[in-house]
Amino acid sequence: MKILVTAGSTRVMIDQVRCITNIFHGKTGHAIANCFADKGHKVTLLSNATYGIEPYVLSYQFKTYDELYRMMEEELAVPRYDVVIHSAAVSDYYVEGTYNAALEKLDSSEKICSDHEELYLKLTPTPKIIDQIRDVWGFKGTLVKFKLQVGMSDEELIGIAEASRIHSKADLIVANCLEWCRERAIIIGEDGLVLETTREALPRMLYQIIVGDPTC
Repeated sequence: MKILVTAGSTRVMIDQVRCITNIFHGKTGHAIANCFADKGHKVTLLSNATYGIEPYVLSYQFKTYDELYRMMEEELAVPRYDVVIHSAAVSDYYVEGTYNAALEKLDSSEKICSDHEELYLKLTPTPKIIDQIRDVWGFKGTLVKFKLQVGMSDEELIGIAEASRIHSKADLIVANCLEWCRERAIIIGEDGLVLETTREALPRMLYQIIVGDPTC
């Protein structure tokens, strides 16, 4: 099989030197890419870093949300992949503009001067990359989505994640909460599949479900 995996975090730029990003580094996505590659599958990884990647994983690096969007659009322009595992922590907002205390928009084409006493950022939503994969880019294979929430019970998380999976037309969704995301994850799929796994075992469990080999 041919697998496309995304991993890591994206940036949205405030000016030419400052940005907004998030706390995730892509270790889970890298482990998933290595797991499938170790089993002999052809894996392409799009990530903001390339540490810990097996030499037989074809990897490309992005920095910003826009770079990842363009890379995925190009990769999915022709039907070359059987599976897309979208684990990247993608920016939810663009920086539409930066404003001073008088709410005057500042020039962000270079570096905004650091002597302002106050600055205000106007954020606008980015298009959800996961929702482009089926409806816009026409991907027909197996799609895996990731969902992170904060401060809720497993039952609440499972309900929200299942609704999110259906909305994005994903076959599987990997759900977790920030408080315990380094310890475990919950895999939710069609036909009532709900499977809890440790974070360490997550790549292997996804492989077993997708490939249909419970013995590996």
